[in-house]
Amino acid sequence: MRTGLNDIGARLAALPGFEAPAGGWQAVLAARRRRACASSPRWPVLLAASVLATAVGLAWFLQAAHQRSATAQQPVPAPASIVEDAIRKENTRLETLLAALPEQRAMRGSTAFTVAQIEDRLALVDDRLSRIALEPNAPEHAERLWRERVELMNSLVQVRYADVTGSL
Repeated sequence: MRTGLNDIGARLAALPGFEAPAGGWQAVLAARRRRACASSPRWPVLLAASVLATAVGLAWFLQAAHQRSATAQQPVPAPASIVEDAIRKENTRLETLLAALPEQRAMRGSTAFTVAQIEDRLALVDDRLSRIALEPNAPEHAERLWRERVELMNSLVQVRYADVTGSL
């Protein structure tokens, strides 16, 4: 192993003298700085831009949500002003007629089924009517639902009346 190192040493000694260029080390350091600047991370700039874009988007979203809630909080007209008095009066008349009909202890199966279907549909319409203030198109829906309720009440009165008169 010593002979290998002696060989290398001898060959290095045989090399001609080398004089470093003037300002060579400064040129190496300057080139290193240029490469460091060229490959410097851009993530701080990108992070700042993304934070700014997120803040602008969030501000826009919150402003839009505020405007939607402000329009949603506008007073909703009372149901009496939405629906004609005639529809409500007819509904009250039919409820009074239905209450006046005597209860049957025994009812045919088909009649009981029909009554149950009508009552289920009435319950669904009543549920929708109770939520009508939350809907944006309440006036149009309210009138349609009240008309549907009156038709169902009329059908129920007719079925129950036919059942009562048929058993007499």
